Amino acid sequence: MRAVPVIGTAVIFLLTACLAGLGIWQLQRAQWKADLIAKLEAAPSQPLLTPKDFYEAMIGLRSVQYRRAQHICRPGAVRPYDLKGGASAGGQGGFLVLVNCNPENPAPDLVVVAGWTRNPDAMTTSYTVDTMFEGLIIERPYGDEPDRPQFMLIPTEAAPGLQPSRLPSARDLPDNHLAYAGQWFGLALTLLVIYGLWLRRRAKLAPATRSR
Repeated sequence: MRAVPVIGTAVIFLLTACLAGLGIWQLQRAQWKADLIAKLEAAPSQPLLTPKDFYEAMIGLRSVQYRRAQHICRPGAVRPYDLKGGASAGGQGGFLVLVNCNPENPAPDLVVVAGWTRNPDAMTTSYTVDTMFEGLIIERPYGDEPDRPQFMLIPTEAAPGLQPSRLPSARDLPDNHLAYAGQWFGLALTLLVIYGLWLRRRAKLAPATRSR
């Protein structure tokens, strides 16, 4: 019987350990995501945000994601600060119309979704905004882009000429970590099975090779 190849076996076990490690990491991510979803689901039921809460969020002391906030937005007739793809309260696809409530400041810390529209040319349209908005906060709607707002308020109401937009939900977050973990563990098991079958075939061929 041929001896088991030491180097090949070591490589296979190393690869298997790496694949299993990735599976364990995904299980840890699954727990992290479950905790995050639970936290975000509870966020809208917390008290309205205060200026102190926003300040602490800006310097990284807390997260205000999906927390409720009120914001007075009375710029009058303004054109949108930006458009973002989004859904209406009824689930229709279209665009979220973002407005800067203080047009004199070209780099606001917060923008408000004045409403939803299906008009892709909404950037060229003026909207009259004179409302006390209340809704949910999204942190870093532009990621780490410089000179972009750190917060976006998605309210339950809309400015005239627009429709209410869909409020964000923690259940919208992708949560595929358990599936990914199963894939990594499955690859590790498949690798071991294939290697075991190769070793078995190799052992059966050994006597025939010696008899020639």
